[in-house]
Amino acid sequence: MTTSAPTTEPESDFIRQLLDEQAQLTAVEQFSAASQAGQLTDDPAQARYYQSLLPATQPSPGQQYSFEVDLDACSGCKACVVACHTLNGLEEDESWRRVGAITIGGPEPEIRHVTTACHHCEDPGCLNGCPVMAYEKDPLTGIVRHLDDQCIGCKYCTMTCPYEVPQYSSRLGIVRKCDMCQQRLSVGEAPACVQACPNEAIAIRLVDIQSKEFPAGERLAPGAPVSTLTRPSTSYVGAAAEQMASAGTPHDAMLDTPAESHWPLAAMLVATQISVGILVVERTAALVTNSTASSFTTQTATLAALILCLVGMGVAPLHLGQPLRAWRVFLGLKTSWLSREAVLLGQYAGLLALTTTLLWMPRWPFDAPEFLSLLSAPWVANLALGLTLATGLAALFSSAMIYIVTGRLLWRRWRTLLRFLGTAVVAGPAWLAGLLAFTGESPQSVPWWLLASAWLVGAKFTWEWTILLGRERETDAETDRRSRRLVARQLPKLKWLRVALAIGSCGLLAGAGLLGSAISPSLTALVIGIALLLLTAGEYCERLLYFSSVVYDRMPGALR
Repeated sequence: MTTSAPTTEPESDFIRQLLDEQAQLTAVEQFSAASQAGQLTDDPAQARYYQSLLPATQPSPGQQYSFEVDLDACSGCKACVVACHTLNGLEEDESWRRVGAITIGGPEPEIRHVTTACHHCEDPGCLNGCPVMAYEKDPLTGIVRHLDDQCIGCKYCTMTCPYEVPQYSSRLGIVRKCDMCQQRLSVGEAPACVQACPNEAIAIRLVDIQSKEFPAGERLAPGAPVSTLTRPSTSYVGAAAEQMASAGTPHDAMLDTPAESHWPLAAMLVATQISVGILVVERTAALVTNSTASSFTTQTATLAALILCLVGMGVAPLHLGQPLRAWRVFLGLKTSWLSREAVLLGQYAGLLALTTTLLWMPRWPFDAPEFLSLLSAPWVANLALGLTLATGLAALFSSAMIYIVTGRLLWRRWRTLLRFLGTAVVAGPAWLAGLLAFTGESPQSVPWWLLASAWLVGAKFTWEWTILLGRERETDAETDRRSRRLVARQLPKLKWLRVALAIGSCGLLAGAGLLGSAISPSLTALVIGIALLLLTAGEYCERLLYFSSVVYDRMPGALR
């Protein structure tokens, strides 16, 4: 019997190779050894390749860093986009830098590319609008930074920034944005996009704050928002920049997609506005009829308004990515209308709860404690009701201003106020009619309130049809045309649901008002109840359309 010589197994060679690799110094150990040996220099290893793309000095007082883009050099390769995405570990659908294409007209049209990121504006809309002060503008560099640990994920900065720079991460529940790779700049290293560009099209420069004039209508690029909104610091240079300003057309100029519906916000707005509307109409009716605040109708009205308010405010936190941080919402009171709305709505809810308690004290099934006897005086309830109504109207105005200050043309002042106040004015009479039918007080006035409500519902719906839901008109502005097309082509179900609900609620209210005493009180109450449901649902659809159908000026390449 013979024995064969042992053979070396491939596995043993592989294991020996791994052991040898483990015996070598790690990257950290190699860096430490090089540092101790004095082999490291103050400048990054690749500094010689991009030194000319960085300022020679730090910003002096009255200056800040800014992006400078040479459009003649930009080829649209998107190396800057990839570098930014990789360095910052962004989500798959998240991008802090974008590249758009523009056709420059003439006898021989040319295609040019525009790379864009955060413009680190002199007057940042994101910073001004944030309710929790999750943004800061560095006083030395002018860089606008987002503080991730402060953010509550309300996404309001995505509306106040006209350039759509902040990007929401559903995984993290916060927004994030470009910070010009501040950690790199602080040690003399270029941002990722500057380093990655093969044509050196992106550079960091120093600009003088408040020295650049922005004439009315001036834009960074064709189709972009007007620069006077936030005073962006980015500058586009080169022959292509001059041609682009006069004869450039973005490739995505006519592409519009439905915006986020913000359904929790829509529910909160409709519920709180109807709540205020109930009190406004009830107090108006009480003044006309000399009714006292102790009437059962007033008591029921405040209770209904309180329930609606609490339902709306209970739904609102569903819009937040970080609802447990919502207590910070008061921090931005100086600049943010969202902070003001949140604080005023909180005060409105508290005062409304107090008012409801005071009004219902005489109907308590037990004797109130003696120390509460002063609170049962009628003047106390009247004072509380007046303060509640004033606070509610202030909150309603703040709700409208949240969207007005974004500068979006379709959310301009008169349109937004008409929508928000219109919901309160339209729903108030219908709810009052329902409450009168429920309490049995002043039954002769119920048909009149029903007819008034039907007329208001019809008037508001007609106005909506004129500005958004109907066909295009020759007098329409371009944004109105785009919004109408968006609704007709991409939101038809929501549009026709709004139409059906408006017609249905209007018809039921008018029918119940005209028939009057011809039908039984129980049937009248049922019809009013159905009409209120249709009316509330219709206003909710109107608010969803308000958010979803908004179109606005945007930088080329904003739609990916």
